[in-house]
Amino acid sequence: MARKKRKKPAGKKKKKSKSVRSKRVKKKFSAAAKKRKVRRQQPKTLSDKVANAYHTVIDTIKGTDELRNKMEPPATSETE
Repeated sequence: MARKKRKKPAGKKKKKSKSVRSKRVKKKFSAAAKKRKVRRQQPKTLSDKVANAYHTVIDTIKGTDELRNKMEPPATSETE
């Protein structure tokens, strides 16, 4: 005797397939994406890498300083 299939929970029901029109649109966009030229970035030089690292450190320090000042204004002291 064949076993009965169990009912699936409401959240796990199989989704209905999308319409034919949406498949056509998807094909159209994928074809357009293939035709697009890809811009190649120039390889970073050592000076670019160092400058980028320097700016990152400076931005981090400024962000930390702003956060510290936001939490406790600079005019207050901890020893009072």
